Amino acid sequence: MEISYHFHNLESSDGLKDYARKKIEKLAAHFNSFHSALVRFRVETKINHSIELTLNGDGVQFIATENGTDMYGIVDMLEEKLGKQIRKHKEKHLGSSHRGERG
Repeated sequence: MEISYHFHNLESSDGLKDYARKKIEKLAAHFNSFHSALVRFRVETKINHSIELTLNGDGVQFIATENGTDMYGIVDMLEEKLGKQIRKHKEKHLGSSHRGERG
């Protein structure tokens, strides 16, 4: 699994990298074949931070962006947001393949 980190207007932080990696590993468990992740940490003002997280796996790309004042809190929100996207995609994909079997 390849994870890339980009920091804009702030110093690279091992603590943030480790925290994001743990959350990405949880999300990666939803994939049969997880390929890579890209995390972009950005400080726009002293109180306005944003993170964009891109996950690639199973031939699909999931992207989510979140804003807030606490980077760790934003990572938590992104985990929840992407978890919902992945579950919705899996339900839709599995639902369509199983419909043909029922009929």
